[in-house]
Amino acid sequence: MKKLVASKHFQKQLKKLSHQDQRKVTSVLKEFLEVLARGDLPAGLGFKKINGDKYEIRVDIRNRIVMKLEGDTFVCHLVGNHDAVKRYLRDYRNR
Repeated sequence: MKKLVASKHFQKQLKKLSHQDQRKVTSVLKEFLEVLARGDLPAGLGFKKINGDKYEIRVDIRNRIVMKLEGDTFVCHLVGNHDAVKRYLRDYRNR
């Protein structure tokens, strides 16, 4: 069964969001876990592979969550807008 964890960087970014956006992120992650527990593909969440072992979930029209699959665990690395996702992917390639 797949698990979900949040990196320290993700937790810091989450705290910077408004309370309303924090609730949205939490709600989407709970729904993601429920879908994973059923063994379904979470397509309704805008879940998609974006680069190698990295995936994206749509929180709302502005915000996205980027996670990396490490074994059987999805590690949340980023919560931000489309531009933040692009920067993360660009910077990640340079590591």
